[in-house]
Amino acid sequence: MENRFSASQFEKIDFPGGIFYRANHKKFPALRGLAIQKLDLKPGAVREPHSHPNAEQLDYCLSGTARVGIVGPEGQKQLLELKEGDISFVPRGYIHWIENIGKADLRFLVVLSHEQPETIELSETLIGVPVSTLSATLGVPEDVWKKLPNAPVTIGLGSRM
Repeated sequence: MENRFSASQFEKIDFPGGIFYRANHKKFPALRGLAIQKLDLKPGAVREPHSHPNAEQLDYCLSGTARVGIVGPEGQKQLLELKEGDISFVPRGYIHWIENIGKADLRFLVVLSHEQPETIELSETLIGVPVSTLSATLGVPEDVWKKLPNAPVTIGLGSRM
């Protein structure tokens, strides 16, 4: 079993707001019980709110300035500002997101406590729930919900781009 994994072997996903790199047990069999991701976000870009039902997450800010939002049970909410060298922790199943709030690109390393982490994106959740149900539940007119994207976002451009 190879214990080295080249940066060129990461799964690379390009978005208008940045690049998302992933390595898990399928791509790198030496990873047992964890996975690793790298996130490069342009100024103003956002890694959309999501959760990992089977993994905790440890974040390390390589460079730039980030805001990590975390929402847990019973309305628990934290907005954490991280700069180069800072870390944050997201408990399993909590909704969280990462924003680049600086003027330079943000580089972030993410370690997940499962070799095949599951991710549920906020956009996937909203796409999966009927518009009539969202409207009835939250009291927002159906035409507002129909303006939402009909595909997962993953990395949004943000309001400053």
